Amino acid sequence: MTKSDRAPADATPYSKPEALTEWREQFGYLQRQAADAIGCSRGAWGGYERGAQPIPKYISLAIAALSLGVGR
Repeated sequence: MTKSDRAPADATPYSKPEALTEWREQFGYLQRQAADAIGCSRGAWGGYERGAQPIPKYISLAIAALSLGVGR
């Protein structure tokens, strides 16, 4: 792996809009359910999925935690 292949140091597993959509669909959530699961509004979730606003690091980390079964 070269340096250019590595993710930036501040990158989190769900920092891209496509990753949020894939995660939500994998778990069978509607946008409202995904937003409720991580504690944000449905409007904010939709904005993250569309790429209209950056995905905060704490949102990405909350999704990663839910993926591991933390907090369910």
